[in-house]
Order: sequence, then C-alpha cells, then structure tokens
Amino acid sequence: MATDERNFRSYYYEKVGFRGVEEKKSLEILLKDKPLDVIKLKQFCLRFPVPALHRNKVWKILLGVLSAYTDSHQWIWEQRQIQFSDLTHALDVMGNTTAATLPSEKLLLAWLLENRCLHFDYIMQLQRSDHLKKLAILDTCLKLFDREVDAYWLAKGFFHYSTKFIQGHVKFKELMKMKLEIEDSTLYKHVIGLGAMETLPLEYWFGQCFAGYIAETSLVRIWDKLLGGSTQIIVFLAVALILHFRHTILACNSCEEINLCVSKVTKETSEIVVNEAIELWQEHGGPIGLMITDLPKQK
Repeated sequence: MATDERNFRSYYYEKVGFRGVEEKKSLEILLKDKPLDVIKLKQFCLRFPVPALHRNKVWKILLGVLSAYTDSHQWIWEQRQIQFSDLTHALDVMGNTTAATLPSEKLLLAWLLENRCLHFDYIMQLQRSDHLKKLAILDTCLKLFDREVDAYWLAKGFFHYSTKFIQGHVKFKELMKMKLEIEDSTLYKHVIGLGAMETLPLEYWFGQCFAGYIAETSLVRIWDKLLGGSTQIIVFLAVALILHFRHTILACNSCEEINLCVSKVTKETSEIVVNEAIELWQEHGGPIGLMITDLPKQK
C-alpha cells in the first residue's frame, strides 16, 4: 500500500509540475543525518539530478570542501573563506591582479599561488593548455554559483577529475570508440575511416569535463553523476554528442568538417545531448560502471 501511495504521489506531482518533489525531500532527509552518509549522497547523485537549491552544499561535501560532520561546517567554511581572502589579497598586493583581470583568471592565479607554482611571467603561464582547461572549469563554476569563493573551492575539486581524465585519456578514448561502435557501427566506421577519432578535441572534452563545450545549465546533471562516482558518464556524453550529429557527420568528408560540426553545441543542443548521454549511461549499467573512490580531501 505504501508503495502504491508513493507512486501515485510521484505521478500526481509530475502532472501538476512538481516533478522531483519526493527526491528533494529524500535529499533533505539525507542532509539532516549526523554525521552525513557520504555513500548515500553519492547514490542519490547517481540516481537523481541534485536540486539546484542543495547543489552547492552537496558538491562541497562530495568534493571534501566540507566534512561529513555538519557541526563543523560553519567553522570549516569560515577557514576556507579566510584562506581564499588571503590568496586574493596577496595577488592584489603583488600586482598580479587588477580591476581588468577576468574572474576566472584571478581564481586560477589564486590556485597557482596556493600550490606554490605561480611564475613571474604569469600571463604566459595562463596560456598553457593544462591551465586553459582549468580556466574553462572555473568559468563554468562562476556561472553556476554566485560567489567567487564558492566557485574557487568547487572548481578545485573538479581539477582533480581534469587531471585524472588527462592521465587516462587513451583509456577513455578507447572506451568511447567501443561504445560508439556498439551504438552505431556505420557512424563509427565513417569516423574511423576519416581518422577523425585522432583529431577530435577529446583531450579538452575529458580534461575540462566538457566545461565550455556543454552549457552549464545542462552540464550540472553530468557533473552530479561524476561526483556520484561514475567516470563513464563523461565517455557517454562524448558518444551522445557524436550520435546527435550523426547525419551531418556522415555527410562530412574530412576531419576538419567533423570537428566544426561537433563544435556547434547550442544551449538547446546541450540539453538534448545530456539527456541522450544519461539514457545511454543507464542502458549500459549506469552507476554499476567505472567508479572513482579516491576523491580528494581538500586542504
């Protein structure tokens, strides 16, 4: 009876425009646990999109910015804010930042300073490919969260994934090829025949966790799954992007044409591709896929 009532309520909520009400309530119950059950929070992220109201807090917990012990959250966050303020103040004093410095650049300079790798010629340093990937992640976080301090600490967590994906680039590319061949052998043969798999910006797609390529309002649902523990979601996003442009890609006669085709991802296309990626991911096992267990504990 309880199951029937729950299913009826879910159906009713969706009909009247309150889809996800029960999921939101479930998350709020999880966030009241003392201490927080991080495993259950990850499982929630794998099953449902995190409500925007709680995403800031949930991501901070899963990225190690805040601990599982809620009584310490206020003190920990105060220390995070002080640390961020000290870093940005130091940059101002040294003359590394001005009123004209872009917010994402300022945050990256703060990260470089914190990690003791800020060069004298920092302007050139920002143009390095690995730092361009970090700038894309920072830009996305700045669009998602109102305060720079929030964007800074959350982006730092995603830098961990960026590094992991770059290091495992070959493995993720091979996995992508395998999934694409399963889904559409004709498209796969065309892409491979043109040698396009070697020229697609996979290093940037994976290294930026698709920041800057997929609209942030849609990308958050992919990042929810990523923080839930599934790295394969990024691979399925790449596959879904190729599949979405199937007809155009089949008409392409060069790698350059294919690269141009997949670079035209609008906000509307982003939403469609993300939906298709999540469906593919679920069809292939969803959260049963490759997991990340060594999430960073931020210092």
